[in-house]
Amino acid sequence: MSIQPHPSLVQRLGSVLWPSFLSAGVAAGIFFANIDPETLRAATVPSWEISRMAGYAVGFFMFWGATAFSSALTLLLLQKPAPADAAPPDNDRNAA
Repeated sequence: MSIQPHPSLVQRLGSVLWPSFLSAGVAAGIFFANIDPETLRAATVPSWEISRMAGYAVGFFMFWGATAFSSALTLLLLQKPAPADAAPPDNDRNAA
C-alpha cells in the first residue's frame, strides 16, 4: 500500500475553483434564462444604476462564490485526521 502525498496548493485550488466555476456557469445559465437582471434590479434595488451585462456578471460571481464555498467545505471535510498515535509536539524542550 503506497502513501499518497498531500496535494499541493495548486491542486487543492483547482479542485475547488474549477468544479465551482462549471457549476456557477450552469446555475447562472438556468437562472438568467428565466429571470432578466434588469427586471430583478428594478424589483429589488431600484436606486442602483447598473447595466444588464453587469447584472449577469454580478450574478455569475455570486453563484461562483456560493459553489466555491460548497466545494471548499467538501474538501475540508474530506481531509484525513491526524493519526491518533502521533505524539503532540513537546514545547517544554525548546523553552530551556
